[in-house]
Amino acid sequence: MDDIGRLKKANGRYEFSFDELNLVVRGAHAEWVLEAATEIITQANQADMEGQISEIEALMEMGEADEIDLDILKDEHQSRFERMPQCVVSMGDMDYRWIAPEGREVSDDNPASRNSMERLIDQSATRNDTFQQNVDGAYDRAPND
Repeated sequence: MDDIGRLKKANGRYEFSFDELNLVVRGAHAEWVLEAATEIITQANQADMEGQISEIEALMEMGEADEIDLDILKDEHQSRFERMPQCVVSMGDMDYRWIAPEGREVSDDNPASRNSMERLIDQSATRNDTFQQNVDGAYDRAPND
């Protein structure tokens, strides 16, 4: 596994470095530093990909590139920058689904809908359809009886 970025605390400040862009972001709080780095990395990668698209368009005009090359780049651009960012987050032995704030369904009737993560529950297939099946007698006693 290769490290592509590092977050560390130095002299009371947090510092994130991202070698691919020769980027260093420093700030008072880890979340500020990571948010700034996210925005900068996104903008840099978006500009790079848009530059590649422009380059292929210019090469097409000169007859030196195929339309399929442009279609592939445009599809990659849309797949990366149009899709809503989402990830699986593991904290301890629990897994959660995280989605970017602009992609969260927010309901005034349900305050929990504002959460940044929702727990992923393993609904595993079982050999005999026994996943989360009630077991007789398992809850007959109150706790501390």
